[in-house]
Amino acid sequence: MEKLLHWSIANSQGDKEAKERIGQPDPKLLGQLFGMGPDEPTLMKEAMAVISNPEAKLEKRLVAFDNFEMLIENLDNANNIENLKLWEPLLQMLNVPETELRSCALSCVGTASQNNGQTQDNFLKYDGGLRKIISLAADSKEPTEVRTKALYALSNLIRNHANCSQKFCELHGLEIIPPIIQDLDANKKLKMRALSLLSAFLTSSVIDKKLILLLRKENVMESTLECLDSTFDVNVVDRVLNILSQLISAKVELTEEERQKLRAGMQKIEAEKDKLNEDDFLTVKSVL
Repeated sequence: MEKLLHWSIANSQGDKEAKERIGQPDPKLLGQLFGMGPDEPTLMKEAMAVISNPEAKLEKRLVAFDNFEMLIENLDNANNIENLKLWEPLLQMLNVPETELRSCALSCVGTASQNNGQTQDNFLKYDGGLRKIISLAADSKEPTEVRTKALYALSNLIRNHANCSQKFCELHGLEIIPPIIQDLDANKKLKMRALSLLSAFLTSSVIDKKLILLLRKENVMESTLECLDSTFDVNVVDRVLNILSQLISAKVELTEEERQKLRAGMQKIEAEKDKLNEDDFLTVKSVL
């Protein structure tokens, strides 16, 4: 696009020397720019054809994935994944050996489903898709890049979507959160994604006694409270305080053991409270 801009300026100024130096712009790019190229559904299918071609060079497949993801940032194009029958080839990319391709596929799932109820509905039609993403997020042998993108995809799939969230719960998706946020050596971005997943789960759940029992059973409550008493990271602590604030605002009653853990954590972060969200900090502190 930058080359096209320079060529356009040189052309309008009649600068032959600059035009020769820049060279002719890509005819396909010109066609797309002036509405003469393929429409976006066609571009989506063409990109997926390259992505799914095992004979294509990895670099070309990754470029095609970038193009595909840019297209599905548009809500209509995201919903067209279903209409164009592209979900199956996209989900098949979660099983390929190339880390970069698996990561790109997960990123596309997350981008397509972000704040998009129709795409979230469509995704649920494909058996095994949610289970596979949960397994990728849980697998400590997977590269951090893949696990991070898997958590991103899961968060967007279940946020504000009761059916996806319920299916996630049935597949024991909550079990993947504690090991990540309790791991002192875990990548900070990975830990933040795990906490974002928990926050997304709460958006689609009724916070009642039944839910709290589930969070306790899956060790989510305990591990979340322990995050406050681990190595201080302002972003992690802020996210934990926000989650606890949601629970406390919903009138959740902590057990004495949970209260003790919370008290220890709040004492540890007290000196850093000026760096944290004041409302969440005060809400959480109010139960001590």
